[in-house]
Amino acid sequence: MAAHIYAASPTGPRGTGGLSAAERSEPENGIWCCATHGKSIDSDAGRIFSAVQLKAWKRLHEARKAAEINGGALSHVGLVESISVNSSPVTSLEGRKFELGMRNIFTGQNGSGKSVLTRLIASVAYPDHVAELSRDREVDMGVRWFDPMTHDVATKGRSGVVTHVLDGEPVPYVARPYKTILLQPAQRGEIENLNALAQMFDLSTSAMRSTLGLLPADSDLVKEVQCLNGKVHWTLDVNGRTERFTGRGGLSLGSEPLILLELAGLHARHHARVEPTFLLLDEFFGFHDIHTQIAALERLELAAEHAQVAVVSHSPQIVQRVSADWSTTVLEHRPRNRWDTPLDFEVETKSAASD
Repeated sequence: MAAHIYAASPTGPRGTGGLSAAERSEPENGIWCCATHGKSIDSDAGRIFSAVQLKAWKRLHEARKAAEINGGALSHVGLVESISVNSSPVTSLEGRKFELGMRNIFTGQNGSGKSVLTRLIASVAYPDHVAELSRDREVDMGVRWFDPMTHDVATKGRSGVVTHVLDGEPVPYVARPYKTILLQPAQRGEIENLNALAQMFDLSTSAMRSTLGLLPADSDLVKEVQCLNGKVHWTLDVNGRTERFTGRGGLSLGSEPLILLELAGLHARHHARVEPTFLLLDEFFGFHDIHTQIAALERLELAAEHAQVAVVSHSPQIVQRVSADWSTTVLEHRPRNRWDTPLDFEVETKSAASD
């Protein structure tokens, strides 16, 4: 049976999501389900299944059908469904469960925990993030994903030591549950260094070179890429002009994130065909006006295809302008009380004889 994601009527389950009555009647606002789940979706005033979940499931099912049609592996299609944070260095995250869709925006003022949240999501595949964060305060979190089986991992970190419990069993590490691409504003010159780019995307240099070779056919900005002696030389279309940059720091500060964004979309789309992939972009659009940011997000939404995406942005205009396919998480800064930090010390006792 067909079920609505946002309600057909203004007072129905899950509200209208800001969509007009005509938009709520479009196929994009519907999801096909079995009769049992179709009825559950609209029961209990729609609180059992959120719009974020339904949109994510729909996107995931589309990815599975695309893999089936194209002869891909259905077992490699997956989704990170939620993250629960019990303890972290940022108080605004503690005691919260964050539902994740296929397209996500984390927004809020500085210090609200946006960047920390992306690192916690990435930590299932790269526990070094928890190890680093736990040096300041104990980290206790859980992540649920499916691929297509549902998995739960509880991760704890204290003083740099990380432990995992996967589906009820302690494990030394979680064996590559999903590919994570976490990008932060690159240091100047990294985009012109082949080894630095390969490390950024967790690829070998040969795989990075091949990915760069495919970028011009997929990009409106990049016209040509050459790799010579470990340096990356870029030819760009800048406002209708062809400009060449020879690997000596000539790229503008604003061009670097746009290039990396297009490269990330290409890489994520390719990798999502072989394993679940999550692309995390931390404050990537600060150098550009709102129109450029929106255009970049719209392009990313298409380029990443069936990869999951989360974008960190402090701009309220981004939240207002993106399409309804993006779910928004707003974080508020909560200063930590000085009594919140637990004491962490060891007591050494000596016997009377040793005195």
